[in-house]
Amino acid sequence: MTKSKPTASLVSTGEEVLRGEIFDANNHHLANTLGEHGFDVQLMMTAGDRHEDLQFVMDTALQRADYLFMSGGLGPTEDDLTTTVAAELAGRELIFDEASWEAILTLFRKYKLEPGNNNRKQAMLPLGAEILTNNNGTAPGFSLSFERYGSEKTIVALPGPPRELHPMISDWLRDRAYTAISDDEHLFLRFLGIGESPLAEALEPWTKDWGEVSFRQAFPEMEVKLYQPALDKRLSLCQFAAEHLGQFLTTYTRQSTPELFTEFMQANGLTLALAESCTGGLAAKIVTDTPHSSDYFLGAVVSYNNTVKTDVLNVSAADLERDGPITATIAEQMAAGALAQFNSDIALSFTGIAGPDGGSAEKPIGTVWMAKANAGGCESKKLNLLQDRDRIRTSAVYHGLRWLMERWLKQRYARQIETWSID
Repeated sequence: MTKSKPTASLVSTGEEVLRGEIFDANNHHLANTLGEHGFDVQLMMTAGDRHEDLQFVMDTALQRADYLFMSGGLGPTEDDLTTTVAAELAGRELIFDEASWEAILTLFRKYKLEPGNNNRKQAMLPLGAEILTNNNGTAPGFSLSFERYGSEKTIVALPGPPRELHPMISDWLRDRAYTAISDDEHLFLRFLGIGESPLAEALEPWTKDWGEVSFRQAFPEMEVKLYQPALDKRLSLCQFAAEHLGQFLTTYTRQSTPELFTEFMQANGLTLALAESCTGGLAAKIVTDTPHSSDYFLGAVVSYNNTVKTDVLNVSAADLERDGPITATIAEQMAAGALAQFNSDIALSFTGIAGPDGGSAEKPIGTVWMAKANAGGCESKKLNLLQDRDRIRTSAVYHGLRWLMERWLKQRYARQIETWSID
């Protein structure tokens, strides 16, 4: 009989989190970490610093899950109420823990500071709780188990600052022999050029037979995840994606397009040059943000002004004057100019309208021409991209990199399917 996953609810507390002044990074981290360690996360909630609100949210969380992971509310002030409410829900009294107080004093001495009277509050902990040592702050955490709603419940109370919470939850999981599930046990598919809604619709024939998948946007890409699928399910989804979504599919891994591009360039021993107009140097940044890009990237010309296009990239002034800079011809001349300037194996260029203005009925905002050049000649491709300036430019770069390695990508994921089939 398969053992069921432990269930968890997550609650963060703090008025600044509730009002959106601080991003709730703690619940995000906990959900990811606990999921990786085999927990089934049921709820994620935030409460302010009012006693009745915190009590309601914590009690609701306990109704739904075996474990309640709390972040915040362990400080020394009157509105830090996590410990008080946890003790009330468990029917336990608060007792002064001498060892926790000594740890607080030791930390203050380390920084040559004096604790206030209110710091003693942080050493008041529920009777029977397991104290979780905080090596990075004054607030000890605790793990408290008790009977409620007909089964055993556990509140794991963690401090709010991430530098204190992260090591504490790692230690808690390690001490209870929870091990992280390797990414290799899951299946990840990456897509470029398709949004979540059309992707979900395209996958619907497969999900009707095999079950749901999870979606995560990693703009401008979409990631689809299957949790620990059996081999037949893994192969089925990969083959379906290759057959029906091949124009968008990049990989069966978590690798981004720039990461894949570095692998492609290294595997083929090629060098790259860039010619940029509308992307304004972003292509060079994205390429060089990826480790080992120095193995293949030679340089870029950011020809934002037409004079730079003509003087540095040898673009025809007559063509620019007649048709403007947003054409297939100009994109190809830019790519050819970069190829010659850097003596590279491949060159990639971008010219377009990223907004927020400058568009027209014939060439709306989001119109981008890109071109690739090598010793065999030039080829251009038009993109019609949506959303704001930054997203248009980022999408253009990703599409350009994918275009350069399109054939290699298909060969790569075909080999992956072959390997799994043999294994």
